[in-house]
Amino acid sequence: MAAGLAGALPAFFTGLITGLFLGLFVTHDLFSFIEWGFLGLFIGVALSQNYRTPFYKVVRHPLGGAITVWIAFLPLFLLISFFSIPGSLAERLDFTLVQNWQHYLIRGIELGLAGLFFEVFYLFLPAVWRKPVQLIASPSEVSLQARFLLFTLPLAVLLFVILILADWWVAGRAARQMMESRLEGLTRVASETLPYFLEAGQSLIIDMAQPELVQNPPSESQLLLMESIRAVPYFRQLVVVNVQRQPLTSYPPISSEDFNFSPDEEVGIGLALKGVVVQVYPLSPSPGEKSAQVSFIAAIKDEAGDVLGAVLGRTDFESNPFTQPALSALEGVLENGGEGFILDEQGYILYQTSIATPLTAPEQFVGRLEAGRGLYEETSPTGTRLLVLVQQVTGRPWQIVARVPASVAQQIALNIAVPTLVVLLILFGAGSVLVFGIVRLVTHNLLKLTDQAVRISHGELDHTIESKGSDEIGRLAKAFETMRLSLKKRLEELNQLLVVSQGVAANLEISEAIQPILKAALDDECVSARVVLIQEVQIGMEGDQLVGWGAGKQPDLYQHLDGQIFEQMRSHHLLSIPNTNRVRRISAVNGKPHPAALIAFGLFFETTYYGAFWLAYDKPMNFTEDEVRFLNTLASEAALAAANSRLYASAEIGRRRLEAVLASVPEPVLVFDEKDRLLLLNPAAMHIPGLISAALPGRPLQEVVTSENLIKLISGSLEDRIASREIQLSNGKVFYASVAPVMGEDSQVGKVCVLRDITHYKELDTLKSEIVATVSHDLRTPLTLLRGYSSMLSMIGELNEQQQVYVNKIVSTVEDMTHLVNNLLDLSRIESGIPLKLEELDPMIVVEKIIRQYQAHASQKNIQLTFEGPADGKRLLIKADLALLQQALINLVDNAIKYTRKDGQVVVRVRAGNERLTFEVHDNGIGIAPLDLPRLFEKFYRSGRREAYEKRGSGLGLAIVKSIAERHHGRVWVDSQLGKGSTFYMELPTDQPQVMPEEDIREGGVANLKK
Repeated sequence: MAAGLAGALPAFFTGLITGLFLGLFVTHDLFSFIEWGFLGLFIGVALSQNYRTPFYKVVRHPLGGAITVWIAFLPLFLLISFFSIPGSLAERLDFTLVQNWQHYLIRGIELGLAGLFFEVFYLFLPAVWRKPVQLIASPSEVSLQARFLLFTLPLAVLLFVILILADWWVAGRAARQMMESRLEGLTRVASETLPYFLEAGQSLIIDMAQPELVQNPPSESQLLLMESIRAVPYFRQLVVVNVQRQPLTSYPPISSEDFNFSPDEEVGIGLALKGVVVQVYPLSPSPGEKSAQVSFIAAIKDEAGDVLGAVLGRTDFESNPFTQPALSALEGVLENGGEGFILDEQGYILYQTSIATPLTAPEQFVGRLEAGRGLYEETSPTGTRLLVLVQQVTGRPWQIVARVPASVAQQIALNIAVPTLVVLLILFGAGSVLVFGIVRLVTHNLLKLTDQAVRISHGELDHTIESKGSDEIGRLAKAFETMRLSLKKRLEELNQLLVVSQGVAANLEISEAIQPILKAALDDECVSARVVLIQEVQIGMEGDQLVGWGAGKQPDLYQHLDGQIFEQMRSHHLLSIPNTNRVRRISAVNGKPHPAALIAFGLFFETTYYGAFWLAYDKPMNFTEDEVRFLNTLASEAALAAANSRLYASAEIGRRRLEAVLASVPEPVLVFDEKDRLLLLNPAAMHIPGLISAALPGRPLQEVVTSENLIKLISGSLEDRIASREIQLSNGKVFYASVAPVMGEDSQVGKVCVLRDITHYKELDTLKSEIVATVSHDLRTPLTLLRGYSSMLSMIGELNEQQQVYVNKIVSTVEDMTHLVNNLLDLSRIESGIPLKLEELDPMIVVEKIIRQYQAHASQKNIQLTFEGPADGKRLLIKADLALLQQALINLVDNAIKYTRKDGQVVVRVRAGNERLTFEVHDNGIGIAPLDLPRLFEKFYRSGRREAYEKRGSGLGLAIVKSIAERHHGRVWVDSQLGKGSTFYMELPTDQPQVMPEEDIREGGVANLKK
């Protein structure tokens, strides 16, 4: 009212008087005087100004002026709020930026209501209201600088205030999160520790509840209680109660008259005497202690299950060792000036960290308990703000409470926010000064250039920028026009390059890929644009001739110069001839036209020369830097196209050669990619009945191949090695399939499978095995008779020494032949495919039995025969045929002893792997020559070395070992050094399939199946 009726100065004094009375009698705050004085001044200036723009017209209205003053009053209000309260810097900032906004809103409501009231007064009594006599131009109309500052300065201040508020808000949230994380960690430790405390107490009290406590005399029972407390210092007092609920004994000793049970303990003892095993009750704290007590009650039962009494144990949180981690975690709250509590299910305090207020009686926790909510605020009885976090105890309706003063979080927020606030203040000051200086250079014509800049940024490059005068604005306009033309030309070039790149990427044939490049190079002055390349870029070209393409008005007019330019550009990347009459780099050809100017580029890609790209003109030309740069980019695209076409041509020729090779290979060949999809196959594979179901490239392996065994072989992991297996097709043919990985740059990119028809060899092998088995079987009878009669020769008469020697040689030879026949029959039975008699065996027992069997034989040669089991000592089990496993191990141990010299050593080891078991037989004997190693496991093969031939043998022992290992789906191999010894390995799976695999039946049992 003072501003509207009298003007700015009366409004200012009215505000000062109002603030003085409010400060003296209402707020008792000196800042009320300053606050209301400035409000009066602001309103007086707003309502009495005489500027003519619409904005100032609105401000002259009471309602508009009140709203404007309220917004402009914000920085001053924040400053007054900061200095109006006592406390630390963090508390002042928190009050100013977080807590005092309701006062600012209230001030806005006051101003709004007053403005609305006097707006009605202004509308209905306009003659009374003070109005300016003459309106003048506003500062924004007079000066662009003032206009800029009047619009930007309030926004900058508002932005500065918002950044300060945001910085404080972010810092506050970060501080709150840090505090919440710390309190949550401390309370979680406590909540997770207390269940162990309760479980340990229950377990201990149950263990102590022995019948001897009731049956023995009180003195002996007291000794038992004393030993229990000393063994595990968990309880501070133990009491034994009989069935009449009378204390029998206790430790530390307390007379029955002085011992009082709490009501909860009375109930618990009654339940224990009724058979309840164990109970836990929190008790009131002892006077002067911070911790309540916890009582554990367990029933004492005899062997028949009858209740003889009860044992009661008391403990507290401070003295119990199991609660120390939880109490240490709660004590950590004290570091931040807070408090920690343990509450029971009814909210009574069981433990508190504050030493100043010890518990004297059951005390209810004062405050809200919101478990699981996280950190929340609460007001203390003294009016200060607190941050509270409640954690539920795991498995128990108890709660852990941690609370700290909010000022701690405010201080943390201040530490986080101060650097940013200082930086913002510096940036705001420096920015204000810089903007004030720059605005002086701005003129109204910049708005036009701004519009043009906006059009350019939106891609509207067809609007010409008018430039008037030669001053700074005129030169700036010319620069904008130059930029527009340059951008327009650059965009056209980029569009052309995009079309060229798409053409090069979409076409591998050089004749199609080069056409977009030639078209992009043409302009109004160019007569012919040509590309000449080596012949390797095009499929089907032979010899050393060049290939070329042209475009333009007369594309082939200067074709006769292709050879010269091609040779010239071998050693040059750029050849620019603005006038061929002055520069004779290219020789004219008699009778043929010669260009007036030309420019050529060498086409190089990764140091390889592919040809030349050149343009011819019928008049001299000066090539600008932009034109050369654009044409050089086209030349790079042409070189890339040539390189791609050469690679494509090479790949196509290689593919045709590969198809020709595969087509001529008589054996089936299949190639798959890394995802087991068919890439290609040869005609031989398609002509094998029962092998291929769908010969379509790109189809999965399972849809291409019919044999399940071949599918498993191809789809299995190769691990950089060749996998092979015999495969029998549905037509009875047997193939030897080999699968090898196709490697590319240290990674597998595919697989190739080659099949060899071995049906004839399998039939021969079967026939051989049948003949050997038949002959061996038929030899047993005459050998038996020969041995018998040889042995009886000494019965019919005394033999002289020479006769006895001959008879002994006959018997020895017969025994060798019998051993050979037995080995042949054993090998025939193993390879015949007879199902294994699988049983679960302990390999340690099998090996130890063989060791005992051969111990005497080893002792004769003074050989140390030992056994080593797994290092971890675990019991191993394996499914195998016991007789065959023993035979294989006996052959290996017998060979090791046989070929080891006197005073040697033979070690048998068993090693467990991933579902595999390995038997190792190590000796330090004569060793095996590298020449003999590849054929060591063949039938009838014996080394030609003298040391080996001195030992009698049939050459079938290791072949039998190999057959037994393969029948068990295992493998056998050897490591040996000549003269230093050998180690034979036999690896078997710990489990065997229930049904004999198809390949085993084919390999060993074809003959039997046919029979």
